[in-house]
Amino acid sequence: MKTNTFFQHIPVAHLRHGIKTGLASLLSYEASRSLGLPYAFWAVISTVIVMQVYVADSVKMCLYRFFGTTMGAGIGIFAIWAFPAGDLWNDVAIVLTLGFCGFMTRYSPRYRMAAITVSVVFVGSFGVPTDERILYALFRVLEITLGVGIAFLVSVLVFPERLEKHLAERLSSQKTQAAILCRDLTAAFVYGEMRPPLKALQELFAQIRSNRASLSGITHHELLFARRQRGHTLESSIGRLERTGDHLAVMAHALENEALLKERFHMETELLALSEACALTLEQMRDTPAVVDCRDLHEALIACDARLLALRHQGATFRFDLDMLAGFYEFYSALKSLALDLVSGNAGPFGTLSSETPDP
Repeated sequence: MKTNTFFQHIPVAHLRHGIKTGLASLLSYEASRSLGLPYAFWAVISTVIVMQVYVADSVKMCLYRFFGTTMGAGIGIFAIWAFPAGDLWNDVAIVLTLGFCGFMTRYSPRYRMAAITVSVVFVGSFGVPTDERILYALFRVLEITLGVGIAFLVSVLVFPERLEKHLAERLSSQKTQAAILCRDLTAAFVYGEMRPPLKALQELFAQIRSNRASLSGITHHELLFARRQRGHTLESSIGRLERTGDHLAVMAHALENEALLKERFHMETELLALSEACALTLEQMRDTPAVVDCRDLHEALIACDARLLALRHQGATFRFDLDMLAGFYEFYSALKSLALDLVSGNAGPFGTLSSETPDP
């Protein structure tokens, strides 16, 4: 029983990554041996460097390693040809070539890998005749390229772990967190008996900010292996989550006024219903890529606006000072904007609702 529990907690993606790294390393070593390459370990090292858990990251590292190696080999071979043999000229060449690569990292990080390759092909061939040094450099490039190529093939063809899938799962989790925060923030506003969940809100913001980087990896490095239409769907979902986070942030900002939490505005039932409708819509969007039914959310919006208009006509809002009233409208407008954004994001008969809030 303990063994089963242990294996249940092993991340499948990382288990596959370990298997694939071992397999790719073995293939790189055996391929180098079969080709008679003298330093097979360079192929293995290159394979280990570029193998990543997700296909997009592996492709990115393969391109980084390959182009960096190509540029570094060119610089190294030029240095071998241009600088005479001797310790003094070797020192000058090291300073100039590696200094150049270091400076060029300002424009492209690939020059960092180029600097490593220069060290391998230029410094590693000290003491060897010039013609043999160039041949030495070409063999090192071949070994590195072989390792990168095998890593690429294994990553793409053997148990490919899509960053697209991982991002979709993260987005679903973030929608769940947003739904919980919407409920909790509204409960704090209505009851005033709990502290606003600011830490959870900050954690959600940090996750949402990382979504764009993952999407960039998919569109730039996984595009050949992922559905383009799916990429558009992910981008739309990311944009909606970013807007949701903005609305939740405004709601949390309104709750910084502690006096606001102690006041009653006589529309608590409607606010809780609207918050619950927003949360349920987020959860439905999490569970299905299809358009969700927003009729309940639409009705909750109408009920809130109607209640606020009734309170205004009764003169109930005149008892609040301007700071209190501004805090209420900040919270309510953010919650309503969240609801409107969710409705407009789902094509249907309620996609063009008014975003105006009744005047006090």
